[in-house]
Amino acid sequence: MPADNFIVRHWKTEIRIFDQNVLLLKEQIGADPIHDLRVAIKKLRSYLKLHGTLFKGKDFKVEFEKTNQLFSIFGKHRNIEISKQLLPSFFGKNKSMPGSLVIYLELLQEQIKPYCQQTIYEYDPAALDTITNQLELDVQGLPAEDLISKVRDVIMSSIGNVKDNLKHFQKKSHLVRKLLKDIYYWLKVLPEGAVITKQETKMIDKILDNLGRIQDYEVFTTNLKGFRKIILSSGQEEYDLVKGIEAKAKKKKEGLLKKAHDLTDELLSNIDEGKRPQ
Repeated sequence: MPADNFIVRHWKTEIRIFDQNVLLLKEQIGADPIHDLRVAIKKLRSYLKLHGTLFKGKDFKVEFEKTNQLFSIFGKHRNIEISKQLLPSFFGKNKSMPGSLVIYLELLQEQIKPYCQQTIYEYDPAALDTITNQLELDVQGLPAEDLISKVRDVIMSSIGNVKDNLKHFQKKSHLVRKLLKDIYYWLKVLPEGAVITKQETKMIDKILDNLGRIQDYEVFTTNLKGFRKIILSSGQEEYDLVKGIEAKAKKKKEGLLKKAHDLTDELLSNIDEGKRPQ
């Protein structure tokens, strides 16, 4: 078995990061370890998707289910945190934020916190050890060159899927984000330039940044609507204020969507499969 298999190596690196943040969250629920935990889970999930494509029939859905639950539950806490971070950007220095809205977000987060604590204490990482062992067995004896070639083919196929969805980018931007996120993580396990150029990889990162911010504003808008409809009444000054913030958030999303589309179009135009490494 190749001790330095690059997929297994990256998998184990994220497992260590995941374990570190599980310990931190058992001590105290905080924004930074939640973010780092969820990023590690995203990468682990992406590596499993790649593995399942490379080794047909390999499905770790059951073994990874509890880890996915962590991602989902802590995502609810993270979504409130994002809203709290975005809110001040809609108010100038001389404008104060609605106190009731700030309290509403704080209370929402406090309600989610016990579920986060319960889930993290009940979590059993043994299933990840089982997956790690299986990953190592699957790649045993497979030359790195052959594996790189297979991963390259998977990435180029996924880039083709991005191109197919570009025509309906507005409706399918979330799908494009998922595809590009996987592509970006898979590129990072390979030697630099093995599939696309360093500059093209940076472009993917920029596109993901814009698409991620769109998601942040969508979450932000959802929380604002919840506050406006549950707490406020039509005709109140705060009601109109919050509705105005929702409209501004929508415009920001539209601008980010256009930017992400243009960057994705440029990326795909730059990628010429005939000039890719063989």
